Amino acid sequence: MNSPVPGVVAAPLIGFVAVVTLGRWALLHQTVTDRLFNRALAWAGIGMLLLERGIAPRFGSLMHQLSMGCMLFAIMSAYGAAMLWAGADPNGARRRQRRYDLIAAACGAVILIVGTPAREQGTLLGETADVWSAASALAFCLPAIACGRRMAQVLYRELVSEDITRRERLVYGALLTALAVGASSLPFSALLFGGWMPVEDPDLIRWAWPIFTVIVLTTALLAVPLFDLLATRAGWDRSRRFCRRLVPLWTDVTGAVPEIVLDPASNGRDEPEVRLIRMTVEIRDALLHLNRYAPQDLPIPAAAGPVQSYAMRIAYAIDAKAEGRGPVHAAPRTGAPESRDLDTELRQLLELARAWPAARAAVDAKTTRPPPSWARAGLLRRLAMRA
Repeated sequence: MNSPVPGVVAAPLIGFVAVVTLGRWALLHQTVTDRLFNRALAWAGIGMLLLERGIAPRFGSLMHQLSMGCMLFAIMSAYGAAMLWAGADPNGARRRQRRYDLIAAACGAVILIVGTPAREQGTLLGETADVWSAASALAFCLPAIACGRRMAQVLYRELVSEDITRRERLVYGALLTALAVGASSLPFSALLFGGWMPVEDPDLIRWAWPIFTVIVLTTALLAVPLFDLLATRAGWDRSRRFCRRLVPLWTDVTGAVPEIVLDPASNGRDEPEVRLIRMTVEIRDALLHLNRYAPQDLPIPAAAGPVQSYAMRIAYAIDAKAEGRGPVHAAPRTGAPESRDLDTELRQLLELARAWPAARAAVDAKTTRPPPSWARAGLLRRLAMRA
């Protein structure tokens, strides 16, 4: 008995689901919702494996029926998560889930009972137009419809909400797409699966491919928070990347104006998001302070852009302050980052940080003065932040 999905396609897909499931089980298993989604992925992965009847061709009919039972447990686990998402009491989640699992077990038992003739004949449920195929289709489709309806309601509510990010909107839209794939294939498959229309599909490809598509797409979406967590632990998350880009600029300007550092005792041990906000605020305050020390007439190349010109101005201001010169009255702020929100200011500071090494080197090349003492302290701070 052949498999409905070729092994060369099914094997990597099943492997992907297994890896994501194990990863989430190890790292994202704290909340009730995460645990329910992890259970759903585990049951779905087992169901996908059982659909590959090439593993045990003699027991293909039994494996097909057991895969339907696994999918029912996956569906009811997802239903429990959807109920929590809809606002159900988390304290009663365990009690509700036991009830949902009993429904899945009862429907799975019905499938095994009505599938006895098919197992004895070595055929699959749905190959022949009989009452047993219709009964098994009903036992499978009713829980799937209930879960799909609840999930669609919750996802649509979140999707039309005004206070969601673009990324969240993309995730909710993709989940709705996965549900649409399953929903559109369900009545068609049930119609054929129940034997109401004659069809030559001994491997039930019409049923397996939609199941694989929905599971893999849902797994890919549930893998996003897992990859985010792994990226954070590896130091590849957005906040840490931005902090690393800002370190050279932050080290130089706060070394020149150490009094603006909000909490020197933290020594870079803050959470990445908090550290990024602190660095942004401290760089901004240092720039406002140093800008007053920039000389009026500076040897800035005419070809330098606004960001490069401002970076060189701050570099000259650092040198002027280190040499003990006082603030220049009414110093212009041409090219200074000006914004009203933190995101815009962060983008401007990242542009300034990109231009800073070249500007600092150009200014240092025009002077023979040794690095000030605060630069050595800044280096130590930089090493501490990278630790």
